[in-house]
Amino acid sequence: MTRSGACRARVRIVNIRRATQDDVPEIVRLKALLMIDGWPFDIELDDAWRERCARVARQLLASDGYACFVIDRVEGAGPGSPLASCVTATVEQHLPGPDGSGRSAYVGDMCTEAEFRGRGCGTALLDAALQWCREQEAGWVSLFSTESGDALYRKAGFSDEGPFQHLSMSL
Repeated sequence: MTRSGACRARVRIVNIRRATQDDVPEIVRLKALLMIDGWPFDIELDDAWRERCARVARQLLASDGYACFVIDRVEGAGPGSPLASCVTATVEQHLPGPDGSGRSAYVGDMCTEAEFRGRGCGTALLDAALQWCREQEAGWVSLFSTESGDALYRKAGFSDEGPFQHLSMSL
């Protein structure tokens, strides 16, 4: 599935596409960049993490409830080539309430290389991920935002307000 996106690298339009197994090394690289540059604490990533991340990425890409959308650094380069940006989306089924499908989505792992930031890549990828979530009949979507991504998500309609509080804990 290739979609025309709105990421303008200078004047040209680049394509947003679904990631394939060939993109796993680049997805892992961008995930590392996201954590190193965007997380509010220092982390150390080793080869064991990279191997574990790649294994899980391959499993997720093979599942129906997961999608990863990417933008190639060079337009039309295709699977296995260096990536400029990526985002992931997961949809899962829960027991439904009285007015919904019970399907919820989670958007994550949004990362854009520094030289491509500010050109609409994030917006175009988020739009593609949200469209896929709608196609999967998700009734709502959540995410965790880094400080640098907050404005993008709020502009798209995300907020920290709602009828329920988002709580979490480490196990």
